[in-house]
Order: sequence, then C-alpha cells, then structure tokens
Amino acid sequence: MKTKIRGRVMGRGLIGLLLLLVPLRAAAQRLEDYDYENLRFRGIGAEVGYVLPWNIEPTVSYGLRGDMGFAGPHVRIVPAIRYWTSELRDEEVDRLATQFIEICSRRAPGSCPGSLDLGEVRRSDLELSLDAHVVPDVPTVLVPYAGAGVGLHLLNGGGEAIDGTFVEDLLDTVAPGINLLGGVMLDLGFVVQFSAEARLALTSDVQYGTLLVGGVWNFPPPPAAIARRGAR
Repeated sequence: MKTKIRGRVMGRGLIGLLLLLVPLRAAAQRLEDYDYENLRFRGIGAEVGYVLPWNIEPTVSYGLRGDMGFAGPHVRIVPAIRYWTSELRDEEVDRLATQFIEICSRRAPGSCPGSLDLGEVRRSDLELSLDAHVVPDVPTVLVPYAGAGVGLHLLNGGGEAIDGTFVEDLLDTVAPGINLLGGVMLDLGFVVQFSAEARLALTSDVQYGTLLVGGVWNFPPPPAAIARRGAR
C-alpha cells in the first residue's frame, strides 16, 4: 500500500514539474510537432558524479551519456548508463540485523541469536536511464535546462558475512524509477557540450541525489543539416 501511495505522489509530482518546466512557446506547439523525425544518435560523452544515497555512504558515480537530439521543440532526449557502489551506513546495517532476528524469532522461537553481526554490507546500482531535457531558447552559450525521465536500476548487495545467503538475495533487486533533474550546459555548437547537473533518482528501493559534471562530443552532422543551417 505504501508503495502504491508513493507511486501516485511521485507521478503527480512529475506531471506538475513538467507542466512548470515546458516553456510557453513549446506549450503552444501542436501535438504533431513532437515526433521521432529528428531523433538520431548525435553524440556520446562521459560524466562523473558525487552520489548522496539515503542510508548509504556518499560515493562517486561514473557514467556514459548520449545525445539523441530533439523529439520536438525544446525537448532533447538523453539516454545514459551510470554505476556506483558504496557501503550501507552502520545504523542501516543494525536495522537490517534487527529485522532478521525478529523474523527468525517469529518463525523459530527460542532458536535465534540475540544479536547478529552482518559486517560490512555494500550496495551498488547500475542505472539505465532515458531523460527528457527541456532546453529554452537563449542567445548565450551557457544554457540552463531542466527535465525528468525514467530509469531502470539493477541493484546488488554483498558482504563477507552475507554472500550466498538470503540477506544478499533480498538486496539484489531490479527497480524502475523516475528522475528529476536540472542543470546548465556550455554549448559550443557542433563540437562539444559540457554540463553540470543535479539529479534526484526515486525508486521503491533506493532514493539518492547526484551532482554531475561531464561532456558530450557531438558527431559531425549530416551534409543536409549543414546546408539547412547555412540557408538560415
């Protein structure tokens, strides 16, 4: 029930954010303006981030991101893959140990230990994401943007004391999620783009914020695109 309520709240928040982010000019466009005609793989880049997960020690993430171009006015499509790993905080490990003892006590009263040392427990996340960046028209090379997206999180748990046990199985999950983001991009035209970005990833299993910096190298545009640009 809590998961369903959380899903409804996140869904409403996502819709509200998108309504606030889309510029008036983009909102005035017709629905048919948003299509796949201009989508193609236009560039690839790398990023590094500082991750602040809930109940997990802060850590560093590494990732690759692409640029699929614009699906419509002002809406850039950005796929990415990211990875991070870190240790659960001591209080979270203690909480897990207490829960396991309680479960054992209910199933086998009198045969469970009074305490349980789980040792160091690690958690990692391999995220596959697809985001939509709302990019306004501004006459500068420094361009702000904001957006939202979806992600698939391949979460893995491990530790010397829990490897091969049901505890590890409970920490190994696959969780869909949503992303909320905002940042600023240094746009150098057809060559390269640098960006600084703040992200919030929300799933039913983990939630964390990330501060990212990175860059994308743009592939040379096709001759037809260069010709259209020169004709303007």
